[in-house]
Amino acid sequence: MNDPHTTPERLPIGTLDGVEFDVAAWGPAQADVDFSVACMFEHEQDGAPVAGGLLGLDTALGGQLTALRASGNFRAQEMETILISLPPATIPARAVLVIGLGKPETLDGDRLRRATRVAMREAIRQGARSLAFAPSVLDGGHTDNAGLDMPRMMMDGMLSALRAEHALAAAGLAPPPSVQRCTFDVGAPRLHSSGEAFIAAFNEFAQARGG
Repeated sequence: MNDPHTTPERLPIGTLDGVEFDVAAWGPAQADVDFSVACMFEHEQDGAPVAGGLLGLDTALGGQLTALRASGNFRAQEMETILISLPPATIPARAVLVIGLGKPETLDGDRLRRATRVAMREAIRQGARSLAFAPSVLDGGHTDNAGLDMPRMMMDGMLSALRAEHALAAAGLAPPPSVQRCTFDVGAPRLHSSGEAFIAAFNEFAQARGG
């Protein structure tokens, strides 16, 4: 977990559609943004304990996140969400969204893409200017992630949702998207390798669009 009194390392990814993308070595409970997003499985893989940034978030919430899931009030089914609009003062974000990822045994890249689409859309609905997204996959015990192509799936989800919001605004059906910065949360040991993967994915999509 990051020391809240230190500034986490950040790496820029690129800017597209008026949004600056980067990666930061922090968790959802430390993200200094308007709208912090974490994900959660229906249960941890193979009975593993909640760990990492998701554990940090649950601890900052007094254990209420895992308690809500245990009670069935939040089952963390695919794309189910809960919005914490009054986070405690120890959490810098103005609001915290938790997105269900369903069963870890069936996780695929498309589910992560859909989760990032939900995150971007909900951040815009809340009028957030800054957004942080934590997939929380490792935190839920899902360690076999090489085939998920996670950075590419997540970047695709964010950019496609943003593009849809701009299309709505251009049609006069919604105001312009509020989000100006989007940060992907990563663990400090993976910051540089993840940053490189996100940059490659961003460049692919930007070039495809002539960005």
